[in-house]
Amino acid sequence: MRRFIYTVIVLFIATISVFAKRNIAPGEWQTIRSYNGITSIIPSKEKVYVVANGGMYIYDKKTKEVKPLSTLDGLSSSAIEMVEYVESTKTLFIIHSDMTIDLLVNGVTFSDESIKDSEISGKKVNSLKVDGDNVYVSLDAGIVVYNTRKKEVLDTYIIGYDGQYEVVYQTVVLNGDIYALMADRSNCSHRKLRICKNGENANDYGAWVTVPLPVSCPADSVVVKKMDCSSGHILILTTEGLYARLGDGSWVDISPKGIVPDTIQVYKDRLTAITSWQIMAFHKDNLGDMKYRECWSNLAVYDVDEDVVWLDKDGLRFADLSVEELSATVSDPIIFDGPSQNEYYSLQVLDGEIYLTGNHGYSTPAVADYSRDGKWHYLSKFLERDSTIKEKNPKYEFHSAYRMLVDPLDKDHIFVPTWWGLHEFYNDSLLRIYDKSNSAFQGTTESSRCTKVECAWYDEDHNLFAANPASFGNMVYAMDTTGEWHELNHPKFLNQPSARFHYRTKSGLDFIVAEYRQPALCILDMNKTPFDESDDRTKAISSFSYSEDGLVETFQPVYIFAVEEDHKGDIWIATDQGPLVMKNVKGVFDGKETYVRPKITREDDSRYADYLLASDKVKKIQVDGKNRKWIATEGNGLFLVSASGDKILENFTTKNSPLSSNVVMDIVYEKETGVLYILTDTGLLMYATDSSFPEDDFNNVTIYPNPVRSDYDGDVEIKGLMDESNVRITDQRGMVIENGISKGGTYRFSARRSDGSRLPTGVYNVFVTTAADDEGLTETKNLKFAIIR
Repeated sequence: MRRFIYTVIVLFIATISVFAKRNIAPGEWQTIRSYNGITSIIPSKEKVYVVANGGMYIYDKKTKEVKPLSTLDGLSSSAIEMVEYVESTKTLFIIHSDMTIDLLVNGVTFSDESIKDSEISGKKVNSLKVDGDNVYVSLDAGIVVYNTRKKEVLDTYIIGYDGQYEVVYQTVVLNGDIYALMADRSNCSHRKLRICKNGENANDYGAWVTVPLPVSCPADSVVVKKMDCSSGHILILTTEGLYARLGDGSWVDISPKGIVPDTIQVYKDRLTAITSWQIMAFHKDNLGDMKYRECWSNLAVYDVDEDVVWLDKDGLRFADLSVEELSATVSDPIIFDGPSQNEYYSLQVLDGEIYLTGNHGYSTPAVADYSRDGKWHYLSKFLERDSTIKEKNPKYEFHSAYRMLVDPLDKDHIFVPTWWGLHEFYNDSLLRIYDKSNSAFQGTTESSRCTKVECAWYDEDHNLFAANPASFGNMVYAMDTTGEWHELNHPKFLNQPSARFHYRTKSGLDFIVAEYRQPALCILDMNKTPFDESDDRTKAISSFSYSEDGLVETFQPVYIFAVEEDHKGDIWIATDQGPLVMKNVKGVFDGKETYVRPKITREDDSRYADYLLASDKVKKIQVDGKNRKWIATEGNGLFLVSASGDKILENFTTKNSPLSSNVVMDIVYEKETGVLYILTDTGLLMYATDSSFPEDDFNNVTIYPNPVRSDYDGDVEIKGLMDESNVRITDQRGMVIENGISKGGTYRFSARRSDGSRLPTGVYNVFVTTAADDEGLTETKNLKFAIIR
């Protein structure tokens, strides 16, 4: 057993490492998901299906391999609600939170939106139950019967009083009789059990008969938790006991050893009862006979095919039930090393490493995760374990974490701005929390116990700056290299309630974005004297004027989210009413900057144009190597527009791409690789764009793939080029196959002749050359790549 699971873990980790580190071909997507928090374990004869955090992975019993399933594999979303395996049709039935159904058969996914598109009002799924080819879907409105062989909805039962919608929690079929555990109309906290006998018309609500439950209702002290069937009996689990329904309609308590289980699971008619510290697997034909083992898990399923229990304990594990001392056979966990969750607020990527923060407000603790050398680290988990923080401040909470700041001189040194001050970490250990008690920071109000720090940054001299917005006082504070804090007096930034985003331009201007309440761009030029405010230039802009058909129009957004500088030095501003562009940025302190709202020519009438994404909340804008703009929206997915914003080149949504959601919270374009990191409200993805930033020399030129093998049919990509490099590709005889100019740092070609035929096996030359400079000098680089057909 130990040797077996060790092989599983080694194979699994190797597979995921290669997946995370391998080069991404242009146009290819990858997902980076959390698989913490298992909600379902569904064994089949050959595989184990695991649902965790809205995602899914499959463990192959024979090969010992683990494979994640995602939108890249054809799934409809990354918000999986429930899953069941239908043995008779070898079908994995998946239902998502939006009620889309996916059927996975032999690796092929079939999607069905018939329930999603139906007029049923209560489309919340409560449970699934398999009977033959059918899956019974229990909804807040009734029961939907789905046939996996026909791939269609077979029937819908609306069985509430007088044919009205009523909540059905669970449905079980036994000997043709359909049992529905429902909400009691007289008291929604109580349950009732209704039966439609075999041969009756289940579409007729009058054919459904209410029968007694094993506990008297109403009974506020007793909760009916679950219904299932095993060994020819309907089972009801309550907080008082586990009951089996006998042939005469009476109930008998079969609670094992008088212990009331926390939950029950049934697989292939075998009942497993689980408490927080023990597992009880019942005999198929005799509910009085069982295997009783101690094991700490809140989710377990007995696998009759393997005579093991699959359970959740910090990841998927299994235990051999044939051994008396079950805890001695529990395997090591089969886990994915990934972020702790899928819902984050902000994203950063530095040197290929990912930094994520999430959970805003007082309802849930904040999260701060990052990747380092292929492993994930959880700063918030450390804070949960550190009891000294609460001892020093019993009211302390780790809430509302904003973008992390990584020390440019030491990446193990990390700051996390929060509503409770600026947290300083080193090697994942908390060094200190800077708040109003030990720094120059102010409280949110004069009487507040919160010290709201929303963003932080370093300057070129390694001085630390932080924005501490408050209802009174200054906004920008700085700690010099000796560790002393300074309050910087900038009257134009007084009393700003928010400052969630910082951006430094190539010329050294600091843009601090006040997102809401009093949305504004706070622009600061410190003139390289950060602690001498006398020569600072500042400006706060909340209303923007632009020219439209000879008239001056005013643009006043409700939210400003972020800014980004493009290759021409223009500042693209992300607002809740689309993008806005600031031009002549160097004249901003003299009021000489100008503003443009990009327009898109209408397809139906070229005489007219509409403002680009004017009705969209634009959360973030990134500039790629070709000066095109990638635009993240809250609700309409991801856009790629031309350099000036006058053309929409792409619009990625859940309908036409592996995007897990159309709510895109943040994006980061990695200049060196051209990879775009996309943070949605349901998870993180990567997309390989067809561009990268130009380099200053040819020292890092690469060709991918190399060699080009017979099964590869994509473009060959040359990266690491200087802008507008001449690229010439020849065969070994010197015949020119391709000749072109790079835009940005990337050049792509199809590895085909001019007639469209594929290039044959051979070694090919790549000659890259810059245009002549003012002195007539050029730089060159010669490379080779191979094609193997």
